[in-house]
Amino acid sequence: MYESTALIERYFQAFSSGDIEGALACIHQDAIWHVDGDPEVVTTGIIRGREAVRAWLLGFPDGFRPITFSIEQQFSDQAEILVLGRFRHRVLPSESIVDSDYAIRFTLRDGLIGRYQIFEDSLLISQARANSSPGRMMRINGVLYGWDDVGQGKPVVFLHGLFLDRSFWAPHLHTLAAQRRCVAFDMPGHGVSTWREGMDLDAIAEDIALWLIENDAAPATLVGHSQGGMIAIRLAASYPELVERLILVNTSARAELINRLPEWEKRRDALLDGPERRREVFGEVQRFTTTAQWREQHSLDAEKELELMMRHDPTLLSHALSAAIFKRGDVRELLPRIGCPVTVISGAQDLATPPYLAEEIARLVQHGEVVVIDDAAHHVPIEVPKNFIEAVLNEV
Repeated sequence: MYESTALIERYFQAFSSGDIEGALACIHQDAIWHVDGDPEVVTTGIIRGREAVRAWLLGFPDGFRPITFSIEQQFSDQAEILVLGRFRHRVLPSESIVDSDYAIRFTLRDGLIGRYQIFEDSLLISQARANSSPGRMMRINGVLYGWDDVGQGKPVVFLHGLFLDRSFWAPHLHTLAAQRRCVAFDMPGHGVSTWREGMDLDAIAEDIALWLIENDAAPATLVGHSQGGMIAIRLAASYPELVERLILVNTSARAELINRLPEWEKRRDALLDGPERRREVFGEVQRFTTTAQWREQHSLDAEKELELMMRHDPTLLSHALSAAIFKRGDVRELLPRIGCPVTVISGAQDLATPPYLAEEIARLVQHGEVVVIDDAAHHVPIEVPKNFIEAVLNEV
């Protein structure tokens, strides 16, 4: 058994280092190579013979640029070896990144690799080859989630606030992707993400935690804005092993103020009153969450933000609003359980979640600090992106 596994290890070592002759030395002269999938992907097909495998190995870089490749388990009965693991590759020509679990079945013949067959997410690879979009979609516990996944390195996961979507983080992903793997979700009820009956912020935290585990994205730096920060607090307290750092932006660990609830009820009802009334609500929310200076200096961006809000499904958005405002509850008792470093960023002019709420969070977690940014309100990441990026880079 040792000799067979050692052979496979030599093959992987040679393949990963670009040593084609070293890899071929592990392969039988009459070997069969079997890769199912889209025939437009250069590695797919069935071939026989060492020289055909040589061409396959030489052509691999025409289809893929490996980022990471991990071997998690090996099973052997001498003649058959099964290798389980995960890879993250950039797919050409689109340059889109894919993550996939894999299983490779090696059959040995005369002490060499006589047959190779890989089982991977061939549909995702095909889609990535044809489309450069970083967008991904999957159902988690019955809810369809959409997210962008770009870059490489230690993972940073972004969770946006109420009424927004993952495009809120687009400029920051562009900046950070050169040094980090960046993942930005559409929160349930926003963008392409759906909803399920009985869902609340705790349930969303559970879903994101499950995604982190199943997508090899832990421990991660979690960046949560407003509602996203509320979810991040819950996740970090319940799953400390999944969170390396926590960056909370314009958020609160308290329940919504009672005196605000009547206005929120009117806004929730108005979401279902038709496009004109809905746009009035979004305009009101925008005036509440950004400074007048930002709206004046970035009128086109402000209009794009309103159009983004109008694209949400109003029924799903009303569910998300109820979870974030009426059902969220006070979770200050969770804060002492958070042991990772925590930075809480607040806009000095934030009326929705004033700086004293950031100071409270930083005081109650084990390792917290506050960054208050002047000339910003509730949407710090877009109002003062340079300051926000500096604060994030200091942490990740």
